[in-house]
Amino acid sequence: MIELLGVGAPREDGGWRLHRVCASFRRGEVTLVVSHLPEERDALLDAVAARIVPEEGRVWVDRVPVSRDTARRIRGLVAEVDVHAPAVAHRSLLWNVLVSGNSGQRTIQGLLRLPRKTEREAARRALERVGLGGEIELAAALGRVDQARLAIAGALVRKPEALAVREIDTGFDDAEGAAVRGLLQSLARRERLAVLASAASPAAARGFADRLVAIADGLLVFDGQPADFSDDRAAWRFGIA
Repeated sequence: MIELLGVGAPREDGGWRLHRVCASFRRGEVTLVVSHLPEERDALLDAVAARIVPEEGRVWVDRVPVSRDTARRIRGLVAEVDVHAPAVAHRSLLWNVLVSGNSGQRTIQGLLRLPRKTEREAARRALERVGLGGEIELAAALGRVDQARLAIAGALVRKPEALAVREIDTGFDDAEGAAVRGLLQSLARRERLAVLASAASPAAARGFADRLVAIADGLLVFDGQPADFSDDRAAWRFGIA
């Protein structure tokens, strides 16, 4: 369970990216966070992933309050996923996952130490969980969807309670975007993960999200099922009503 109670994050030039936001996110559920402004939807994911400590209110992840003292622990519970991140093409899929899973234990050249057998096995299982347990060896052979799968595997190897995935509605064509969203939805259901994904448009929620959270002017203007959004008074802000 992730809970936000009265959370606020200011803009550097005044005003708020988030202001008095209250929401909760459950395991096994996919939530799409939308806003016209990237900084607003980023702020919500940043607060959940302990990239920022809110200046007002409080965030709890699995009953652990987000603070500077708990940031490292929170990052073990919430894994951030950049589905657009390029892999290291000349390296194997296994190497890429191991580096992602040991991000604090590497150098520019690669892993700081040889991975243990248990770590290698965990990386292989993560690849299988995202559908990359086949014949592909080098990351150079991956298309955009499989690169996204590889990024998700790198997050899963850390055994998180939640995934924070940014900008799922850009960088893919329709079929590619549907494949990535389908994988995230499947993982949420199958592995009881809380999945928070951000997008500019509520349309990305269709067939994907259990919940839609909409932010405008820093305020939470909608929190509910995507099908109910078009009838809500907040929909006009996104050109729907």
